[in-house]
Amino acid sequence: MEKTMKIQKLLAIQDRQYNDQQGQPRVFTSMGMVLTDGIDTLFAEATGDYARSLVGHLNEGDFVRVQLSMSVRDWQDQQGQTRYENRAYISNIKGI
Repeated sequence: MEKTMKIQKLLAIQDRQYNDQQGQPRVFTSMGMVLTDGIDTLFAEATGDYARSLVGHLNEGDFVRVQLSMSVRDWQDQQGQTRYENRAYISNIKGI
């Protein structure tokens, strides 16, 4: 999906350490932002080297053209109910 949106909130880049399926330490890098088109508002993340390349090039209040990749994750809550969560990842973002 590609949309024109405004950066409402821009979070600092983060590095989070985790162990992969083989138990090897890895680092997950992400930069999150709250985007709005005036009707819909969503949280999306750029990840990895792409997130690093965005540092210093975006500001809160900027209007951007953004390409998003969306997915859904499901999990069981404490009562055994299936819950769902949407996730949005930024594959490309450019100021306009």
